[in-house]
Amino acid sequence: MRKMFAMTAITFLQGFRTQTFRIVGMLFVAIMAMTYALRVLSIGHKEMMLRSFGLSVMEISSLLLIIFGCVSSFYRERETRLQAIHLTYVSSFDHVLGRLLGNCLLVGVYTLLATLGCALVLWHEGAWSWVFVIGAWSIFLKLCIICAFCSLFANLFGSAVFASLMTVFVYFAAEYASYPLAMMRRGATVVPESVSRLVYHLLPNFDKIDLKYAAIHGENVAGMLLIEITLYVALYMAVVFIPSWRFFARHEH
Repeated sequence: MRKMFAMTAITFLQGFRTQTFRIVGMLFVAIMAMTYALRVLSIGHKEMMLRSFGLSVMEISSLLLIIFGCVSSFYRERETRLQAIHLTYVSSFDHVLGRLLGNCLLVGVYTLLATLGCALVLWHEGAWSWVFVIGAWSIFLKLCIICAFCSLFANLFGSAVFASLMTVFVYFAAEYASYPLAMMRRGATVVPESVSRLVYHLLPNFDKIDLKYAAIHGENVAGMLLIEITLYVALYMAVVFIPSWRFFARHEH
């Protein structure tokens, strides 16, 4: 357990010190500053507009951090032989789990900082609502699943570009997987309903995890719902982690 936490700390510190973390942070600040300057255009909906842009930019910039930061760190560690050095001290299980938790911690710290930054803007404009924190938490949960897929693809493929593309594909597929099912309720579609349902249940159900819209409108969220989606994310990450660990152990040298 101690070795696993050591890998978690190493992964987090490596990611926190990279230029990618700072660039993504500056991108978030720049877009939020532009949003703040354009708030006068949203007549009568300023509060909702600020909360919506804040959560959306937070999610997009966090995804960029995973794609350009977390994915590249896997291959950088392999190319610089740091991976071989780490494996002389930790097992493959501790290594993969430590890196996954380290990346989740990195995304969590970034989300926390972004939430604090948004909170200052929202409080200044009288648009603050405690439900905004719930929306940020749901974004963090979604991105934890993406970190798990990032680990899986990095351990499965030898190309960083292909691993990044597959990570992005899973994110957008999970984000829009519920739309075909909604269309089927209105009429017949080309894709059979059984296929769409199978794909929907295999992919993470982001439509059930995402609480951004409740946060944007300031709606209350049941505490049991938060517990349920948190447990769902933990279970889904465990399912994705198992093949990721097995692929890594198989290719271990």
